[in-house]
Amino acid sequence: MFNLGNLYCNQNEKIKGFWEIENYSIPVTIICGEKTGKVVTVCSGIHSCEYAGIQSAIELSQDIEAKDIKGTLIILHPVNYSGFFKKVAAILPEDGKNINRAFPGTIQGSLSEKIAYHFSKYLYPQLDFFLDIHGGDVFEDVMPFIYAPGIGSEEIINISHNIANEINMAYRVRSKASTGAYNSAAIQGVPALLLERGGKGCWTTDQVSEYKKDISKALVAIGVLNSSSLSKETLEKTINQIEIKEVRYIDSHLKGYWYPALNPEEKFKEGDLIGEIKDCFGETLHTFYAEFDGVVLYQTVSLSININDSLIAYGKL
Repeated sequence: MFNLGNLYCNQNEKIKGFWEIENYSIPVTIICGEKTGKVVTVCSGIHSCEYAGIQSAIELSQDIEAKDIKGTLIILHPVNYSGFFKKVAAILPEDGKNINRAFPGTIQGSLSEKIAYHFSKYLYPQLDFFLDIHGGDVFEDVMPFIYAPGIGSEEIINISHNIANEINMAYRVRSKASTGAYNSAAIQGVPALLLERGGKGCWTTDQVSEYKKDISKALVAIGVLNSSSLSKETLEKTINQIEIKEVRYIDSHLKGYWYPALNPEEKFKEGDLIGEIKDCFGETLHTFYAEFDGVVLYQTVSLSININDSLIAYGKL
């Protein structure tokens, strides 16, 4: 039997319900297989407008049955449930905080911090792997890529990167951050990955189809999903993944209008134009140039920019 707060799932059973945390409800599907094995979480919607990941998690929760699982699979869809219906980007409406920045959390904190605390205290200790499913928010566009932890024990980092390498995404970024749900899991001793795909406040069936393949391939590699439940095409390894060890994250030091010069997944050379910030009269306030040869991982696509807003992230090639 698997227990998550108020939810209980027996062997060879699939249940749907809400994980209740401090009077806050997170929709969850728990699937316990016919045989015991690893315990894995697929987490979506920590950011409530990252729709491709949320829809992929919902469809996987419908597609996968107990007969397909060895061990236990927990699917959260989505974590930021209230933000999903309010269409609020990045933050939890109840406290105005980014849940992903609240980890490892505290029971004495605001709701975001309490949610993070319950992950750290009650979910992570039961897990063998944590998959955090993201995508560009309403103001972002991203290319498909993977974040894998760079902080934690060597064993946990290696397991995480080895699973990432089985997924058909062209780039894997070695994270240097200690914040975030997946990094927090890795520091706590749980192998973890963050997957990115989609953005701009929309989703397509093609995006979801590809995302489901990504997630399913990871679940097979981890050992919780039976490969017999997937097609030969889904299981096929078609990409030689490149690891990116250095990333530039550029935030705005101005309030203005943002004009990116590149697109996600586009490669460029050192010194190439990345983008400009202009004022309301069209006059250039600041111009950004590439510090090295690289590829665009994600960027803001909204015209309006405030001080400290993220503009672009690019990796060194």
